[in-house]
Amino acid sequence: MSRGTRVLGAVLAGGESRRLGRDKAAERIAGERMVDRAVSALRTRCAEVVVVSSRRETPDGEWTLVPDLRSGCGPLAGIEAALERAVSSGAYAAFVLACDLPLVDEEVVAAVLDGLHQGSAAAAAREGDPDFEPLCAVYGAACLPVVTGLLDDGERAAGALFRAVRGRRVPVGDRAAVNVNDEDELRRAEALAAEERA
Repeated sequence: MSRGTRVLGAVLAGGESRRLGRDKAAERIAGERMVDRAVSALRTRCAEVVVVSSRRETPDGEWTLVPDLRSGCGPLAGIEAALERAVSSGAYAAFVLACDLPLVDEEVVAAVLDGLHQGSAAAAAREGDPDFEPLCAVYGAACLPVVTGLLDDGERAAGALFRAVRGRRVPVGDRAAVNVNDEDELRRAEALAAEERA
């Protein structure tokens, strides 16, 4: 990929996993750690994939670990760190994927990336409020000053950035929105992953 077409992939793995009670990134779905599943999905379309986390417990792997630029500011700070890395490496955008969305695959990544051609950001559409997943989304490099400004103003919600830049919602199906925060959701994700293998 030439300069100007590079996309950085960034797996967000810095959450504290309070509801699950243990590190979500290391939990296994279909025998594979969730962090590895996320990295694999992004590697299909991204020139470089990093894992964004300031936690010492973050699983090791064949990737660069990028710390948040500011601590205690939630996933929005992870997006800021991803965009900063993208800009410094010459990428035109960062695809941000939370490690606890284990059913996102290369087809979802490709569809969301294609949606970026029509604006500053694109995210997987989903049912509910919000009707988009800000942590399965691609943000153009021009979003960096916007996210920094939001964080400086005390904002922590990732959805605030997507709304601020009027991102595009990309229909990708319900499975991409399956989120693992507790034991029941972990079992559901495992069951859905088993269906995929069957």
